Amino acid sequence: MFVDRSIDPTADQVRALRDGGPDGPITMVNLLKFRAQARYEDGDEAPCTGREAYARYKHAFTRTVGEVSQARVLYEGPVGQVFIGTPGTAATDWDDVLIVRYPSRQHFLAMMADPRYRESLRHRYAGLERTVLLQCASGD
Repeated sequence: MFVDRSIDPTADQVRALRDGGPDGPITMVNLLKFRAQARYEDGDEAPCTGREAYARYKHAFTRTVGEVSQARVLYEGPVGQVFIGTPGTAATDWDDVLIVRYPSRQHFLAMMADPRYRESLRHRYAGLERTVLLQCASGD
């Protein structure tokens, strides 16, 4: 099975965050559209939904590499309604929003480089149909 890497940041996006990102805490806003059925490249996982596969990925960055990422989930939940925008379009059709705060961009980048985190990406690829990740500076 082909793994869709379009849900990964580009090298330029990673460099921009590494070299010129904000100082201090950052917040990542994830817009998530799950696959109805997870698609594992190697087929060695028991069948599950995309949401369940993504939960395995989330466990990795909050628990498995939590000491590296120091990720704190600020909000996680379903999209209730489209309040502004046209419902049913790709721009507004999301299942969940996940908002995660990191103490710094260095924490986020260290997480991305951790081998245990990189191994967990298989669950992200299996579970997500598409995503948008918005990096925001967090004011204290």
